[in-house]
Amino acid sequence: MLSAESRPLLTSVDPNLERLGHTAAQHLFAAIDGKVAPGIHTMPCRLVIRDSTAPGGPS
Repeated sequence: MLSAESRPLLTSVDPNLERLGHTAAQHLFAAIDGKVAPGIHTMPCRLVIRDSTAPGGPS
């Protein structure tokens, strides 16, 4: 959100906070019920390319 208000517009990573929060709540409720899921849980995210990223040069 903050990156959309800067000039030039900044390239950023969108971690999909709504999905992240929903998943975290599901894990919390499962843990409360004694169903702990240990380990590292990864979530998809996306790169939002804006004006601060220069186009690639010749390869």
